[in-house]
Amino acid sequence: MIEEIVDLRFLAKQGQKIIEDMRAFRQEVSEVRTLALQTYEYSRRIERRQAELRDDLEIAIKMEFGGGLAHLQTVIENSFSKIGGMTETLAGRVDVLESKP
Repeated sequence: MIEEIVDLRFLAKQGQKIIEDMRAFRQEVSEVRTLALQTYEYSRRIERRQAELRDDLEIAIKMEFGGGLAHLQTVIENSFSKIGGMTETLAGRVDVLESKP
């Protein structure tokens, strides 16, 4: 049977390697954690901005439709007032014609 002699220097080197690997692993875990937190914050900012854009778009659409509808209402009211004026004039003429013997 072959016996291997393990030197204390060899064990110390192996231990040092393990410590270095653990430090590197901890650094990587720290970086992954930081990136995960940054990704979460970024997604929250995107959601907030999306909500703000939705609200802005809703206001813009309401203003656009509101302005168009107000203009249409003004045009219709003006048309009705013209028609009403013409109807009154016509009714006056009819009354004059009917009152003649």
